[in-house]
Amino acid sequence: MTEQEARQILGISERSTWEEIVKKYDTMFEKNAKNGSFYLQSKVHRAKECLEAAYQKPDVTN
Repeated sequence: MTEQEARQILGISERSTWEEIVKKYDTMFEKNAKNGSFYLQSKVHRAKECLEAAYQKPDVTN
């Protein structure tokens, strides 16, 4: 999954903070937890994993 697709799934922008991503993830994940869609819940989880990897990259700009 690309970062762009992950952002589309979660409905966030490139400027979103990690806290905003987690909040959106929690909301969307919970909405699909009870009698929701396991497929959508999986997509939301994978989107968070994708962005988590991107946000945790070490900064090597020096």
